[in-house]
Amino acid sequence: MSSLLQPRRTPEPERPFINRKPEIKLIIDKLKQGMLGKQMPSVVTCFWGAFGMGKSWLLIELERRCHELSASGKHNSHPPVVARLDLNKQIVPVLWLGDQLNKELLLRELWKQLAKQMGTGLPESERISAEALADAFVKQVSTWSAQSATPVIMLDTVDDLLELDEPAFGWLEEHLVEPLAMTDRVLFAFTSRGELWNWKRFQVRRRVDLWRLAAFDAKTAGKQLDLNPEIIHIFYRHAFGHPLFTEYLGTALENQGLSLRSAKEDDLTIEAALLEEILNQVVQEILKTVPEKLRTISQYTNVLRWVSSEPLRFLAEKLELVEPGRGDAFYLDSIIGELQAHHLLYWNGGKNCYEPDPVLRRLITSKLELDNPQYFFKAHQAGFEFHQKHLAEYPQYLARYIPELAYHRAVLERCSSLEEPAPAFANWLESFLKIAPRNPEPWEALAKALEQDHELAEVLSLEDRSLLISETRNQITKNTE
Repeated sequence: MSSLLQPRRTPEPERPFINRKPEIKLIIDKLKQGMLGKQMPSVVTCFWGAFGMGKSWLLIELERRCHELSASGKHNSHPPVVARLDLNKQIVPVLWLGDQLNKELLLRELWKQLAKQMGTGLPESERISAEALADAFVKQVSTWSAQSATPVIMLDTVDDLLELDEPAFGWLEEHLVEPLAMTDRVLFAFTSRGELWNWKRFQVRRRVDLWRLAAFDAKTAGKQLDLNPEIIHIFYRHAFGHPLFTEYLGTALENQGLSLRSAKEDDLTIEAALLEEILNQVVQEILKTVPEKLRTISQYTNVLRWVSSEPLRFLAEKLELVEPGRGDAFYLDSIIGELQAHHLLYWNGGKNCYEPDPVLRRLITSKLELDNPQYFFKAHQAGFEFHQKHLAEYPQYLARYIPELAYHRAVLERCSSLEEPAPAFANWLESFLKIAPRNPEPWEALAKALEQDHELAEVLSLEDRSLLISETRNQITKNTE
């Protein structure tokens, strides 16, 4: 009997997989131990990242690698057998009963996929409770793992489960994941847009690997579409390495008859209407679950590269998106908390703030600029004013405020034909140096921040960047003497 469930394949199934070497190595290294019949380390791997980063794509490739290892004959005593399901309700509605997970069907489908590879059938169908079925499944998988196989269970798009039926997530953790994970002989791989920190069972938590998927760099994005190196930078400039946007753009151009492998820069004409259509489609998908009342502010939050209640309040009031006088609790709970729940903001413990995903932020702000350039300019003006004001109050926090000032200044300069231009960066920096801190530590922190800020290097003019870096070095030397 063929499977009722067809997990989605994204990006386009015809595309070759673009090897995420660290992620593949992470799983294969664990499998190598399992295939020897040994216990594996950290058997619960959670890949997470923003929309369109290729999480489903990665699981498909891992599934293929497992089958390849099994067929190679180099698996020693315990070849991998793999079951993969997508929990996305829109893609696989049969797994859902309304807004509740059909736990029995999920277990039977996992069992069916594994049993087929083990050369056995399913047990006689009988009407038993979900708990009894889970116990039987765990017993069977444990037997396979002890005797002759390394089972791998993959669940894609766990976000839907957490959002629609969080109790079912806890049920699966208790009745499926925990008893099998404790053997250290069954490997789990989960994907979600947000970091999976919801594990409640101690024996699961101590076995979890969390791994964030980032966008591709320019070279890898070029490999994704087998691009002629001459045009890689053009695709990267529009897609910022976002795998799904890159895929949409490449497919659209191929449908127009362009050979991406042989096309040269002079051959490539990307119509503005096509870019706008793809951008609208991607951003619409990103914002799909966000409540209507938060749609506008959720987009303009992306003008900021780091978010807390203070800069968000300043921006929202300047743009008249929120009535003035609302307190921190409103911004933290009603806006930041909501956007975090919908995976539009992520907590950065190192910087002690929230951040939009860098690539989604660039896509969303590109759409904002297209839709309303004047309002977009005003938003960056507000960002510039906020960081300028706070730098004047807290000049010791150079590394926090100056990169943001330079970032907003660069965008304002690019859009300056629309409004009155901001003061020249050189003039602003000269005036700031009169009140700048007179010890080297803040400047050393700024130098490190500038070195790591690759986006700022892309948007800032060469002249302004050189000036900022050289002046930072001068201040370190001057204040060290």
